[in-house]
Amino acid sequence: MNISWSAYGILCLLLLGLLPACSEKIERKAAAVSILKPCPGFVETGKPPLVYGAECGELTLKENPADANSKDISVAILRLPAISPVANADPLFLIQGGPGGSSIEMANQIHSFFADVRKNRDLIFVDQRGTGKSNPLRCEQASPEDLKLPEVKQTEKYIALMKNCAEKYQYNAAFYTTVDAVQDLDAVRIALGYEKINLWGGSYGTRVALEYARRYPEQARTIILDGVAPVSIALPKYFARDAMAALVAVNNECLAQTDCAAEFGNIVQKAETVLQRLNALQAKGEPLEISYEHPRNQQTESLHLTPRTFSSLIFMSLYSRDLTVLLPRAISFAEKEDYRLLAALSALSSENAQLMNIAEGMRYSVICNEDWPLLSVSDIEQSIPFFGIPFVKDIQPICALWPKAQLPVDYWDPIKSDVPALLLSGKHDPVTPDVWAQAVAAHLPNSTSLSAAGGNHSISSEGCVPQLIAQFIERASMKDVKADCVEKIKPLPLVLGANQKKAASSAADNYSSVGVSSASVSSISMSSSGSAE
Repeated sequence: MNISWSAYGILCLLLLGLLPACSEKIERKAAAVSILKPCPGFVETGKPPLVYGAECGELTLKENPADANSKDISVAILRLPAISPVANADPLFLIQGGPGGSSIEMANQIHSFFADVRKNRDLIFVDQRGTGKSNPLRCEQASPEDLKLPEVKQTEKYIALMKNCAEKYQYNAAFYTTVDAVQDLDAVRIALGYEKINLWGGSYGTRVALEYARRYPEQARTIILDGVAPVSIALPKYFARDAMAALVAVNNECLAQTDCAAEFGNIVQKAETVLQRLNALQAKGEPLEISYEHPRNQQTESLHLTPRTFSSLIFMSLYSRDLTVLLPRAISFAEKEDYRLLAALSALSSENAQLMNIAEGMRYSVICNEDWPLLSVSDIEQSIPFFGIPFVKDIQPICALWPKAQLPVDYWDPIKSDVPALLLSGKHDPVTPDVWAQAVAAHLPNSTSLSAAGGNHSISSEGCVPQLIAQFIERASMKDVKADCVEKIKPLPLVLGANQKKAASSAADNYSSVGVSSASVSSISMSSSGSAE
């Protein structure tokens, strides 16, 4: 039902028992009316609106918050109003990962998972400064032809592009850190007329939510952290360790399943075999071109398969529950020199990365100023690659030239907060496994941690988790909330097919008991470069 502004005021007057709540709603609407307008519809954009009643707008802020004479920038806002005509006064702010991803674009992928929250609360998506439509710091990208160069040449080209990007933003980048982002979030809160807010963050977005709780403890009602990434994670110091742990977990599950062990065997060993073969071909200057059918449209495409492409594909597949289940088959086929399934996974993985729409200038402003200072010389020299990908050494030349920012002296201290917190993790997460949630929870006395054995990078869309999030926000506590349903989010069977009756039966049980999402929350994953979360 669409209620006009004037009709809404009349309705409030009629609901005598709800006058205080209606008054608050009117005040909030009045505060936002100059900022938010109905989002452009089909006529303007050629696309259907995200949801009926969605509101869009922007808030003008200073690029340098400490300088009143600094240039103005606009921060883009999307609000999905609560379904209830008398909404609760505390909305849910949803924060994208990356760093560098657009929260507003993320809304397309995840808003439906928060339908229960939206019954009584507004959903707010703010493009963090430097991303999306909020003065994005974008860098020139490599061309398709560049991706066919030898890996050494590709790396040289990428570093050259990032050097140009650093020069382009040499006077701006210092004002695009997490600390600046949380100041913007609070400015949006004030502009929209909210006294307190709830925050959900995915991956890097959890760092933003944590920092907000530290800087604005009176305004943060609850925080939900999915794929916890505190500053102590020191991107990308632990990427190789955590990604290998996730792959080993999948491998162990395969070896423990009779059908999987018989059909695919040890996928870690087979991945090493494939990598060695690709390295040998590259040394000979014999690029491997794979022709395959794209899984979305069955159109014939080609993939230039290099050692790094192969390793990055394994890494990226571990982000998604739906792609992880195909890894044993894809690696086993590749070991037999059938790379078609691997190429198809690469296509899907690339689509997921494109959904992020990462603004690399903002991403490196965060990583090089917040994470890189925590890495010592020995961390860099002794860093272990993941199947040949030297995550740490990849970033070293970029952070060496990136513009420096001044952060508060306490920024790297563990965040201690009494704000009620719900921490979520997945066993197969290659970048933000449960160990990081436990480290953060040690300083959050009002926190509850949940881990899904069948989860990957972000579990907010899996099984009963959306309902648990809604209950947590409603109560500002997990007390008396039954969360044992998370235990039903099991790893999916690694062998599927009509000739695998046992596995097919197991798959049916899993799908019915936990509910498999139609789309993974790929928009809150880290990028394949290994330099973002």
